Amino acid sequence: MTSAHFTSFIAIVALLIFSATTTSASPLAPRQLPSAKCSPNFEGAGVSVTNSAREWGVSAFNAGADVTSFSTRVGMLQNADFRFEQVGSPSPSYIIKEIDNNELVVGLSNQFLKLAAINAADLTQKWNVVCDTCDTGISQKKGLVATGCNITSITNNLCVQIGVQAKDVMFLAGCDNSDSQNFDFWTAIPW
Repeated sequence: MTSAHFTSFIAIVALLIFSATTTSASPLAPRQLPSAKCSPNFEGAGVSVTNSAREWGVSAFNAGADVTSFSTRVGMLQNADFRFEQVGSPSPSYIIKEIDNNELVVGLSNQFLKLAAINAADLTQKWNVVCDTCDTGISQKKGLVATGCNITSITNNLCVQIGVQAKDVMFLAGCDNSDSQNFDFWTAIPW
């Protein structure tokens, strides 16, 4: 490399460094705004989880039962199916408990969602919930309390997805923003 090339090279590097430092400090440069996503504080309230057409449920009320998108409780949204309990902060994860039995939680068996006996050491029983909107004071409200939510396993960050048929077992899949992975949370609505 000749001294002329070396000088040109140094000038270009200096210009790039100057450009990068002044551009990022410029008030005209676009700023990255903090994410508007939220993780709801359910405050112990029982909830129903829905997508645009179905409500989460279970095939039976015992360990090993399938978690499906078919609630067997009487009256859609009249009766909560689950309790999402926060674990940790400021970035919480959740344990999803069956509403009538605090010893049964949603866990994984070969990437399928199943009810299981609670085990605090089992990471497949812990979930992330990230939503577009989250109400506050959820335990005091009736109706829609969180929307546009993705629920992911903390073990692999895959999204919970409903099956094709309502009674199909729910499973984990790569997150793709589809309706089958997009959920809303409701507290019980006395119709």
